[in-house]
Amino acid sequence: MNVSRLVLGIFAIGLAATFYVNALGYPDKAANIPLIYSVVVVLLGVAMVGQEVFSTIRRRQSSAGEAAPPTHDDTASEETPASEQASRSKPWKAMLVFLLAALYLYSISMLGYLIATVGFMVVALAMIGYVSWRFAAIGIVLLVIVVCSVFIGFLGLPMPLLPPLLS
Repeated sequence: MNVSRLVLGIFAIGLAATFYVNALGYPDKAANIPLIYSVVVVLLGVAMVGQEVFSTIRRRQSSAGEAAPPTHDDTASEETPASEQASRSKPWKAMLVFLLAALYLYSISMLGYLIATVGFMVVALAMIGYVSWRFAAIGIVLLVIVVCSVFIGFLGLPMPLLPPLLS
């Protein structure tokens, strides 16, 4: 079982449920997008958890049905410590990104949306490490533009773009 995917799915469900409950108190026009995103994230989290549970059940059934135990050769024993070490670090990375996301949400009120978002994305992408910095910069700029366009342009809602001291 991929524990990091399971933890990520369960945490996504909890986080989306929290946002859904909070969005119920928003005005009707402002609540539409957070409610839609919350439902989508819950569905993706349920799908992720379900996929892990069903794949684990399927693997156990197939291994119970096999008569011959799997053979271990020298190359498999050499690869085991590295794969075990990698699988132990992944759940912590996933949880660290979610804790970072919670810190990001808290920091928006103090730092403003622009500084908090850019800071969060830089730290999260550096921690994950699979994206080039050029691609990351383009993605961060596009994310900021799209979110500002939706909330300010489309919904007409005020956003704390800058820290309160600079506003």
